[in-house]
Amino acid sequence: MHKASEYKNISLSFVLVLSLLFSADVKIVFAQSEGPVKTNSRAVENDNAIAAGDILSVSVADAPEWGGKFRVNDTGTIEMGGLTKPIQAEGRTPNELSRDISQALIDAKQLRDPRINVFIEESHGRTVTVLGAVLKPASYPLQKRTTVLDALSMAGGALPGAGGTITVVRGPASAEATGTAVGSAQIIDMSRVVSGGDLSGNVQVRNGDVLNVSTAKVVYVVGAVIKPGGFTLADPSAGLSVVKAVSLAEGFSQVASSRHALIIRQSTSETARQEVPVDVDQILAGKAADVVLAPDDILYIPESGAKRTVRAMGQVAMSLVNGIAVYGVGYRIGTMQ
Repeated sequence: MHKASEYKNISLSFVLVLSLLFSADVKIVFAQSEGPVKTNSRAVENDNAIAAGDILSVSVADAPEWGGKFRVNDTGTIEMGGLTKPIQAEGRTPNELSRDISQALIDAKQLRDPRINVFIEESHGRTVTVLGAVLKPASYPLQKRTTVLDALSMAGGALPGAGGTITVVRGPASAEATGTAVGSAQIIDMSRVVSGGDLSGNVQVRNGDVLNVSTAKVVYVVGAVIKPGGFTLADPSAGLSVVKAVSLAEGFSQVASSRHALIIRQSTSETARQEVPVDVDQILAGKAADVVLAPDDILYIPESGAKRTVRAMGQVAMSLVNGIAVYGVGYRIGTMQ
């Protein structure tokens, strides 16, 4: 009786341990299967989904004659020889389509256990748009995982007159993957990303995203100077002094009337255009305070002997700005007209 009782207790303990282990396993498996859903794996899958117009490369192990390249037609399907029905491809991931093709070949009694591999060779349904101060603004296909720098490279790189930021406006795929709203904007410091100083800014871009490379803020110096043009501001918030602007324009020409210079502050929706007379000779002599030019300001140096009203001088300066050269540190874009 004693031994029987011991065996009974041992059996009950063993069953209890198994129950606990099984229960723990169930909980672990459940947590693992639940995890991907909460980490936006669906967004990643949707971002890799096949689209109409894509070119697919299909390989079939041990039966290469069934493989080849297939274009997803406008109905979102592909047609394979030996199968009576087209196979839906649009909206499916490569892995899902692999399973669909395998099952279709089995159902058609063409192959017993086909091993299929699908690869998107050319993607035409997923694009990223790059706008702003780049060499080739356009929409570009996303054929693989693409970052901000990859997209910038596809657009030919930033122009010399580009500003310091890239704004990424998120499309539906990125919004779902990152947990942000569609149309939300992320501003990236382009100089730090390009130099490798901030790799965290080199984020992945997805279908429907729009990248806008900012244009550099410029101050214009026109009229009777050696090198008239537009000069990029290293720090737009700090502006550029009149003395520095004259220096960048390499000084006055022989016919300059620098005592009668004019600053044209272009109009905005709130205020009308302003013309501010300034005596640059007095500033250079230290007898008057230097003036800070804001982005898009025009410093106009008239020629001596030219008798014009302030308004007329402003109009002349505005006409000179059209088509002028833009200068930065060590580069020049555009040509004088």
